[in-house]
Amino acid sequence: MSSKTISISFKPLFTASLLLFASASTLAEPSLSVDQRLNRLENLLSSQVLMEQSQRMEQIQQELVSLRELVESQEHQLGLIKQRQRNLYQDMDRRLNDLEIKGGGSSATSMAPVAVPGKSSSVPPPASRKARSTGIATAPVSGDKNGKSDYAHAFNTLKEGKYQQAILAFKRFQKNYPESVYGANAQYWLGEAYSVSRDYKTALGEFQKVVSRYPKSNKVEGSMLKIGYTYYEMQNWASARTALEAVISKFPGTTVTRKAKERLQRMKREGH
Repeated sequence: MSSKTISISFKPLFTASLLLFASASTLAEPSLSVDQRLNRLENLLSSQVLMEQSQRMEQIQQELVSLRELVESQEHQLGLIKQRQRNLYQDMDRRLNDLEIKGGGSSATSMAPVAVPGKSSSVPPPASRKARSTGIATAPVSGDKNGKSDYAHAFNTLKEGKYQQAILAFKRFQKNYPESVYGANAQYWLGEAYSVSRDYKTALGEFQKVVSRYPKSNKVEGSMLKIGYTYYEMQNWASARTALEAVISKFPGTTVTRKAKERLQRMKREGH
């Protein structure tokens, strides 16, 4: 028990003792009439009540101050969480527009147009409306070992923010088209879908699969950067630093190296 608690608990006891002592003294005075004695006791009792009320008010005020500080702290934390979530969505949108989506295509840092209805695009046409709305997988197309349509469906589902459906779609694509030239891309975007869903442990494994299964793919550099980012989100600072430094060492002068350096500088500012 703290000294403050002992002090608060002791005050009423001490006051009550004084009141009893004063009451005994009052009753012992033979010169006072009964009415006078009663009036004096009433005054003493009134003083005691006021004192207890004052002490209680002081205690309530202290509790209110503590509660206000707690609420302000929680509001601050909530604001940080909301800002972080906005950053995640903005980062996802930026990556979706910055990174190419051609099967086995150009580098992960190149710019590629997003598919727009009515305009030519390098993105394969999406799956049927029924497949998009229900999320039901279509059977592998005979003679189409690459699954261009299914890949586009999975990617468009991801771009629409339907992350869990996108995860299922990419997994179905991988199962149906294991030899597809879109394999590395599908593996990368599967990692992205888990990352935006904040399942960082699973996302980490998916990005590592890009590096191990598709070592010659142009998605490797983006995946290595994302490995560093994912370790950062997991607050594994040592592994994040190692992964980001590996990006800088392996891909000098590239966009991923610039981004890796920026994240390392951010870690330094944050004291990690």
